[in-house]
Amino acid sequence: MTDQSNIRDKVRLILERANHPNTPQAEAETAIALAYRIMQKYNLNDSDIKQREQINSQSDEIEAIEHSIFGPYRVRRGSLFYVIAQAVSCACFRENRDVETDEVRMVAFGTARDRHALEVLFQAAELLALRTMPPGDRRFRTSWWHGFSAGVSKKLTNERKTIFKESPGSELVLVERFERAQEFMFAAEPSLSNTGSSFINNTDAYGVGHSAGMSFSSGSNSLGSWQRSLGTGSRG
Repeated sequence: MTDQSNIRDKVRLILERANHPNTPQAEAETAIALAYRIMQKYNLNDSDIKQREQINSQSDEIEAIEHSIFGPYRVRRGSLFYVIAQAVSCACFRENRDVETDEVRMVAFGTARDRHALEVLFQAAELLALRTMPPGDRRFRTSWWHGFSAGVSKKLTNERKTIFKESPGSELVLVERFERAQEFMFAAEPSLSNTGSSFINNTDAYGVGHSAGMSFSSGSNSLGSWQRSLGTGSRG
């Protein structure tokens, strides 16, 4: 049997190295990717690593969170939130009722560990976007955001495939969690429909954004919200 205490200590040490200010960016991202895989493999979450509480019998229940996004490119950032939700077995939609014009409100459904992964990876992806988004007009940057989200989605999909190979049977578990989350979402919001569309007006910008998104490795500077956060969203 795996010693859970040793696993938590291992992940904590990896994260400490990843978050050290003197750690090179490439090494930090590699460390974060490793920590993320270990956490998924052993069903660990933020509270496990900080040792503040134990996973209880409710940890696999599906619940909803709201995440409000403000500021520039909030629609594109909402799309990024959506693709990350899909990658971590959360069902998600954009809420348009009683929402101010300067706000994009995303609602995600999933287990505690999947909701935690969504929030952490979204923060990390936004940090990567801030560092890598090139100068340009709004049309250019909008296309860049489309590419970036697609790149992040592809990279996370590839990393999930790695987890599946390393942990036989994990794919069925994650698929089952997503299906339960989706059922819960449609039960709560039976009128939901897929009306999304993407229009790319600058293929070069899309390509640059896609390359930047593909450099995402399950996080940029942090796997946990306890150290670094962009601070542009609020959790409901």
